[in-house]
Amino acid sequence: MIHKGTILELYTELYRNPDRWKYYSNFPQEQYSVETILNDGYTAQRFIQEYFQYGGKNSIVNDISNYCKPDRAVHSISTFFLGILLMPIFIGQCKNRNVPFDNFFLWLWFLTCLYHDMAYKFEDDKTYIPTLNKFMSDKNIEYKIFGNKKIRLKGVSKNTVRAYYNYRIKECKCVDHGIIGGQLLYDSLRKNYKKTYDDHCSNCNYNDFTWNNLHFSESHFQLYEKCANAIIQHNIWFVSKMKDNEYKKYLDYSLKDLTYLPSCKPKYKDWLTALLVLCDTIEPIKRFPPCNSSQLLQNIIIEYEETGAYIKINFTDACMNNLPYIRGVMAMSEWTEVSVISPQDSLLISNIKNLYQ
Repeated sequence: MIHKGTILELYTELYRNPDRWKYYSNFPQEQYSVETILNDGYTAQRFIQEYFQYGGKNSIVNDISNYCKPDRAVHSISTFFLGILLMPIFIGQCKNRNVPFDNFFLWLWFLTCLYHDMAYKFEDDKTYIPTLNKFMSDKNIEYKIFGNKKIRLKGVSKNTVRAYYNYRIKECKCVDHGIIGGQLLYDSLRKNYKKTYDDHCSNCNYNDFTWNNLHFSESHFQLYEKCANAIIQHNIWFVSKMKDNEYKKYLDYSLKDLTYLPSCKPKYKDWLTALLVLCDTIEPIKRFPPCNSSQLLQNIIIEYEETGAYIKINFTDACMNNLPYIRGVMAMSEWTEVSVISPQDSLLISNIKNLYQ
């Protein structure tokens, strides 16, 4: 099936059909509109906070202003809607689940996507550049991904992630928001689980209980890992072995696993990570100067085929400075097997399923 329209039109149509995007049926979507969410970063922050609240996870983003910048909140919600639209491309990966894929997907996707840039303020803060261990100590991380031998990352290994974090500190003079964001999410979800049990269900079975019509189960811990893994992996950059200077620098930082030959580009090991990388890359708002976001999305037409055969992106305003966006999206073809070309000032993305294996 082919879908086509301006991104704003497709978002608006999606929003008017809450069964397609709401995991929590009692979330009051009538208090918002697509335009108000996209055009006001503080409204976007409130939307994210309220969404987590209805999932019984308000403590995870209780003081969202300390973590998520308003413009990043808008980008995150736009990415959230975009991922739901493009989800059919990846649906085959979970068809054997015992729960309906739409519900399973929406739960994973909201946790992952609405949180994926939550740590961006730390990356922007050039006065606070701690080691990963010091960050976990400073933020009282109790449930560690790094340092827990029972948790394995799907994709880039923990040793390489640590090395990449050090590379970012030394070469970019900042922490990596994806790495610390994934760790923060996992720790917060585990702490929220325990707090919910202690505060409301201490006479229940800790392994599996229901509170306020919300199901909590230790079986979800592996899904928390899956969400955290996608966030950790999404901002890690690969380098071609043909780029001599960058390749040598990666070797100096023990990042050989992040290097590749053009004939053998890396693939993500998990569909959730692949979807986040794709949507985070092609989502337009973060690549344009601050502006009326809904007007921007009204000037961008997207067409896609549910089988993943292609995504086409066209611009209806000839005065738009779309070159940074086009270059950013086209860069995908440098480090993945996805094909991206730019015919007549537009974009054609194909071989999308080559993002993952």
